[in-house]
Amino acid sequence: MMSFIFYIFVFWVLYRVFDKFKGTQNFSHNKRVNFKEANYLIALLAKVAKGDGRVHELEARIISETITDMSYQTGIDRDEFKKIFNKEKECISDAYDVARRYKDEFRLNRQVAIARITFFLNLAYIDGDFAPSEQKIIKEIANGFGIDDDLLDTIIYRFDTFYRSQQRYRQNRYNNSSRSNDTQNKKLPYEILGVSKDSDFKDIKKRYRELVKKYHPDILMGQGESDEVIEKSTKKLQEINEAYEEIKQQRGEN
Repeated sequence: MMSFIFYIFVFWVLYRVFDKFKGTQNFSHNKRVNFKEANYLIALLAKVAKGDGRVHELEARIISETITDMSYQTGIDRDEFKKIFNKEKECISDAYDVARRYKDEFRLNRQVAIARITFFLNLAYIDGDFAPSEQKIIKEIANGFGIDDDLLDTIIYRFDTFYRSQQRYRQNRYNNSSRSNDTQNKKLPYEILGVSKDSDFKDIKKRYRELVKKYHPDILMGQGESDEVIEKSTKKLQEINEAYEEIKQQRGEN
């Protein structure tokens, strides 16, 4: 099984490159989403993630990064978005209605709607299997956005073709880089975050959030960084997340 680092890198690179290929823009690059729009995006994200009956580990970690990004953009505590996600994932039958309300309220044009569908396709594909139940949810969202079935089929076909080619290419690059990385000694979690073992957890949490903002792939993409920088930052962010989770477990923090 391919590692999470590889999958999350494929996720961000695919969305960035395929987005350019389609002539659309990532919603977080050119304008900051407000809380209401973020609600819609998180709600639809939840329905796609739960489309096959459960939220996979890879999907959960991608969702966590997305929620962090939404929190950063809106200034709203990420716990609020987690509540929205947990509520919306329990009811996936209203995906069409949510998408329709989102489209009408924010007057999404076709170009933006295709960009949103592309984003959701990334999540649906992240575990390597685009299940029929996920296809159904994507179709309902697309129809809610006013995208007909013929256009959706074209979007999915192009995305699938592009995904498979990028998957092979990135896997080869990741395998080559992993050989050298495996020989390096693993750093201690406090060293990774740049804090001492005696630091108060509030300070550790503050430092963690600073590092997430510094190395978050979506933020760096918006700054026009190269694929090489994005790749290194994605791996660094994974290391930061693992270090933070280890410290939380050691200290009994939720």
